[in-house]
Amino acid sequence: MSKHTKFIKGRGAQINTSNPFHKLVYDENPIDWEQVAEEPLPQTEYIKVDAKTILNEVKSPDIGMCWSMNPYQGCEHGCVYCYARNTHPYWGYSAGLEFEQKILVKHNAPQLLEQKLKSKKWKASPIMFSGNTDCYQPIEKELKVTRQFYFCDHLR
Repeated sequence: MSKHTKFIKGRGAQINTSNPFHKLVYDENPIDWEQVAEEPLPQTEYIKVDAKTILNEVKSPDIGMCWSMNPYQGCEHGCVYCYARNTHPYWGYSAGLEFEQKILVKHNAPQLLEQKLKSKKWKASPIMFSGNTDCYQPIEKELKVTRQFYFCDHLR
């Protein structure tokens, strides 16, 4: 990188990496880095999804939890070293800027958890919040998806 290279302020990733699950690689809005101005910053898009399930079974012997739960996929914090980046291509997005800019919001997560806990098949077991991405992202202040878990009847 030369000393004249411009960076996107406030973002960990500076590019969109290709998605290994797609045969075609394209960018609807390619960035011409020579033309990038200091502002405006790339906007974050929050994509509401209807999750089918909320608990993911953890089968790793080095983690003391049996289940993990992630109300968000992608993370606006954008830590460049984040291990969760490689999960975003499964959703059709890049592990680069799209990991930080396209946040999937599982708005029905609290209801799914409550249904699971009320199930006669459920056996009490530790659940890890946000084993993949942060459940207290900046948008959580407005959406309160994670905060709703505290109000589930079965968690009181």
